[in-house]
Amino acid sequence: MDGQDTAVTQETAQALLERWDVRGLRLVLAALTVADADTGDHLCMAVDDVCLRSEEDLERLAGLCSALASDADAAIREEAGHLRRRARGHR
Repeated sequence: MDGQDTAVTQETAQALLERWDVRGLRLVLAALTVADADTGDHLCMAVDDVCLRSEEDLERLAGLCSALASDADAAIREEAGHLRRRARGHR
């Protein structure tokens, strides 16, 4: 994360999310757990831009969040649950 240039953070998050794998999403969720409000907003925008574009994207995201529901890190589990609920609201 770059607190001085949130565009870099957002672009990096988008690239990780475009992988559509658990590792990429986990890194973005890990960043969200420690981000300040402004950086968190940019991370959420990256999620919106990549993962909330279509019904297919929402399904893929739900599957990734389900996989992270049993992550060893409680903060990741919590963020994955929050994101899954947020995605449900877009349907």
